[in-house]
Amino acid sequence: MLTKEFPKGMSKASSIIAASTYPTKRREPETPETAGSHSAFPDALLAGFAASGAAIALFDPADRLVFTSEGMRRIYNIQPDCASFDDIMRHCHATRTGPRFSVDIETWLSNARQKRRSAPYRSFEIDMVDGSWFWSSETTYDGGWVLLFVTDITPLKTNESLLRLARDLAQQAADTDALTGLLNRRHVMSVFSYKTLEAGERGTALSVALIDLDHFKTINDRFGHAAGDKVLCHFAELAKQKIRDTDTLARIGGEEFMLLMPGVRLQRAVDIVERIREAVSRSTHVAGIDLCYTLSAGIAECIGECPEELFQRADKALYRAKQGGRNRTEAAR
Repeated sequence: MLTKEFPKGMSKASSIIAASTYPTKRREPETPETAGSHSAFPDALLAGFAASGAAIALFDPADRLVFTSEGMRRIYNIQPDCASFDDIMRHCHATRTGPRFSVDIETWLSNARQKRRSAPYRSFEIDMVDGSWFWSSETTYDGGWVLLFVTDITPLKTNESLLRLARDLAQQAADTDALTGLLNRRHVMSVFSYKTLEAGERGTALSVALIDLDHFKTINDRFGHAAGDKVLCHFAELAKQKIRDTDTLARIGGEEFMLLMPGVRLQRAVDIVERIREAVSRSTHVAGIDLCYTLSAGIAECIGECPEELFQRADKALYRAKQGGRNRTEAAR
């Protein structure tokens, strides 16, 4: 669709489109047989663009709209009284159509003017208010004429979003314990190593607790493995209610858990774990089952050692808690 009248005898606009579409080659001297075909070609080219459905627009050096195809008119809701690039964008902003504007329209136009004609060729994505995406190719010619091609890339962006979601879900699955939703051993050990080294370098506090649910095999044997799974999930939910958002709780084995508490000194860490232990010991009804369970925990504060040594000190404290009768916490010595 042509939206503007062209000068008679073919406009500079259509000659620019013709030059941008076909390789430049030396033109043979015109003969009576060929003279008509040369002059008719640009007009036929513009008519072809108008009928093709392709989204194409041409702006003169003053940014007046000289040509637009029907495809471009639909995308930008171009009206007959839109005489320039600014008119088109203001109309889109006023009617909430076309591109998504993150700032007020005058600021947006000021930014756009700085970018337009800043390079012979520019390409960029356009996020539209209706959720679609377009790829815009902008070519600037001598004298300031601008030729704009816009292509719908919504299917590509949709596939990109699906791939990103699939990647994120795969990463989450790789880092998460499927039963409890907590971090798994592989991932939390990586976090533990990083936080231990960071605490040592910066001299900041870090405490770690290793927690074991007491006599868990007995629960499985007496109530079944499904009940055992419910106990694990019950503990995970209860413990998360007692810790801070900055703490990290993970399942590192069958009935074994790790709690990382950055910025927490030893005594404070003992108090936190004790609150969890007391809440667990008061539980008498787990997911529809009348049963009680308890936990034992060993807690250690980082004193500048390597991650392996810190883990070993917490593990020894856990062993003392079990040897001391279970249902208790022990601080590392």
